[in-house]
Amino acid sequence: MVGITPQTYYTAADACYKLSKEFEGAYQPLQTALFDTGGMAGSYQAAKAWSRAYDERAGAFTTAATNFVNALTHFGDILIASGYNWECANYAANRDPNKGDGPSCPRRIPSEVPYGADIVVGVASSRDNGPGLQTDFPELYDKVVAKVAGGEIPDGDTDKLDKAAKAWKRFAEDNAVFGAEARLRAVADGLSSFNAPDIRNLTEHLGTLSTNAGQIRLAAVDLTGATAAHQAALATARSEINAKVAAILVAASVVIAVTIVLIRNPRAVTVEGPALETAATAIASAFGAFFTTLAGIQFSAAALAATTLATITGLTILSIAGDATFESNYKSPANAYDPDGPKAPGRPSEIEGFSPPKGGDKWVPNPNGKGSGWLDANGNVWVPTGQGSTAHGGPHWDVQEKSGGYTNVYPGGKSR
Repeated sequence: MVGITPQTYYTAADACYKLSKEFEGAYQPLQTALFDTGGMAGSYQAAKAWSRAYDERAGAFTTAATNFVNALTHFGDILIASGYNWECANYAANRDPNKGDGPSCPRRIPSEVPYGADIVVGVASSRDNGPGLQTDFPELYDKVVAKVAGGEIPDGDTDKLDKAAKAWKRFAEDNAVFGAEARLRAVADGLSSFNAPDIRNLTEHLGTLSTNAGQIRLAAVDLTGATAAHQAALATARSEINAKVAAILVAASVVIAVTIVLIRNPRAVTVEGPALETAATAIASAFGAFFTTLAGIQFSAAALAATTLATITGLTILSIAGDATFESNYKSPANAYDPDGPKAPGRPSEIEGFSPPKGGDKWVPNPNGKGSGWLDANGNVWVPTGQGSTAHGGPHWDVQEKSGGYTNVYPGGKSR
């Protein structure tokens, strides 16, 4: 074991910040795709089990992934503070009267974490997309429904299923995501060769982050496979219907759309009952085979749990030089004052019951590890939700109390 230098901590911190940024860059396109693919599975009964399993895992995944990015950023701050504390200790122990000015923190901390408390974690995959089958031939639809198990026609959206599967795959194969587990393990190994009392705890936390990185990637791989298999099975069923109906009802024109099979009769030809019966049997058989395939699509991994990351995001940044050391780092960003911007509704006022602390405005980390906000005179933190918070009545502040509870306060003073 060798003695440690403050730069050792700073180098490890830079690795965490860099990976956090890269991981966020890989995740953002996936989150956009998840918003765009809501309702992709349709609303028929046979898809409900798949949708529930998917939604549970996708929702847990987005929580785990965003918490991971936040935890990496916060742990970078912990490493910066640790290195700075060593610098301060070394400076204090130096008896040279000409040792010069004391050290300064190499980075403003605490950093603002990328994802706030009100981030939306996903959009339900189940939704009514229409009838799934339309036909110009009298009685054909009813005959198909009578033959299909459960009496429901698949209305899943093959384009959305394909888009979601590809987005999961791109994320899982992104270089930052693919290499995150090994990169964090390397950072931990680099620290473990040094001799300092805090090294063991730090490397254990890095090990936790490394494990989580691997679990997040495996969850994405699992969701890729299950979504791609669903899309392929549904597309195959509709393609089979196209071929069989075209052979049985030679006057028909079959159009396969993203959520529906359209069987047209452009020349208004009269078709006898036996032909319709045969066509209905063929269509129901294709859907029946699809239902069997869908029921057999298994998710190999359980929903992710993010509880282990809460320990890291809850770590307190301490300075042996006193809290005033980081006081200058509590400067609020310019857009924190904008009532219509990304940190809407901006700075709270006396109307909402806000009173700033002695010394003026301070922008501090949210005690629960998600986002930052305004510190008030009572030690509470007013975290702005930003735009897009319609599910909770519009932009407001999540007032995180010292006791651990919170209150939603809205512009004008209304709370709930």
